[in-house]
Amino acid sequence: MGFRKMVKPQFPPRHWSLVGYPGSGKSTFAARMVGPKLVIDADHRFSEVLDLSADDVYTLSDEASNNVDPDAINRILLQNMPDSGVRSIIIDSLTAIITPYIVQAMVDREKKRTKNLMASFQKKALAMRQLQDAVTRWGTDTLWIYHLQDSRDANANNVVRSTITKTEIARLDRCINMKLKIVEETDKHGSSLRRGIEVLWSRRGRSDLIIWDDSGSWENMPERIEEEVYGGLTSAEQDQLASAIPRVFPQVGAALDWGIEQGAFENREEAEAAYKHLRTVGSPASAAEMATLWVNEVRDRSKERAAQAAS
Repeated sequence: MGFRKMVKPQFPPRHWSLVGYPGSGKSTFAARMVGPKLVIDADHRFSEVLDLSADDVYTLSDEASNNVDPDAINRILLQNMPDSGVRSIIIDSLTAIITPYIVQAMVDREKKRTKNLMASFQKKALAMRQLQDAVTRWGTDTLWIYHLQDSRDANANNVVRSTITKTEIARLDRCINMKLKIVEETDKHGSSLRRGIEVLWSRRGRSDLIIWDDSGSWENMPERIEEEVYGGLTSAEQDQLASAIPRVFPQVGAALDWGIEQGAFENREEAEAAYKHLRTVGSPASAAEMATLWVNEVRDRSKERAAQAAS
C-alpha cells in the first residue's frame, strides 16, 4: 500500500512569524530552524549565518531579483520543491518583498498617477496572497521574518512600528500559529545584557512569555520555545486556547463588546471609532480578515493600556 499512516506530532508545525530590529539576530534564529532549509533571501544577507545551520541550506535563486518577486518565487517553488526534501522555508524578509509595493503606491498617489490610494494597494494585497499560497502549499515548517523600526506618531511621540502594515500582519496570521518578537534586556547605560524571544501569540499554546537566550546565538531556541509554549498541555487544553480568540464575529456589536471586555477601550464609542478607522485603512477582503485585524488591534491596545497602568 502506497499511503502512510497519519501520526499526530508532539507539537503543532512551526508556522511562525518573527519580528525584530535590523541586526537583532533574526537570520541567526532562522539558521536554527529544522533543515534542510530553503531561504527566500530577499535581504541578501543569509550567507552571513550559514555556519550556524546544522543542516543544508538552499537558496531560492542566485538571481537577486527573484527573491523579491512573488511571481518568480511561486514559479521557482513549483519547479523545484517536489522531492526536494526541504523541511523549512524561510522568508527573510517579508519587509523587502512587500515594502516596494507600499512605496510605489505612495509615489503614484504623490505624482497623481492614481486618485485612489486603496486601489493602488491592491497590487500589494495580491502580492501578499500569492506569496502566502506559494510558500504554504508544501507542508513544510515556515518562518516569516519582518522588521521593526523607530518612528513618530501624529503627536511627534517616539513609537515603534513594524515595517509591514497591520493589514499584511492580519493576512499573515491566517497561515501562522505563533508570533515571535526579539527583545533585549539592557543595563542602566543601555548596554545589552541578553536577548530573548517573546511569544506574542500562539494559536494553540501559551502566549505572553519570554524565553531568554543563554547561548548568544539562539542555540536550541526553537525547541525551547515549543516546550515552553506547548509542554504539558493536553489536546483538549490546546483546543480551548485555540477557541479563545474569535476567528470571526457574528456582528459588529459583538466585536466591539469583545474589545471592551479585553480592556482595550473605556467605552463603546471609543471602540466603535477604532473599529471604523481600522476597517477604512485596512480594507479587509472578508469578515474573517476584519476579525483578525480587530483581534490584533485589541491585543495591541490591551497591552499598551496594561503597560501604562503599570508605569
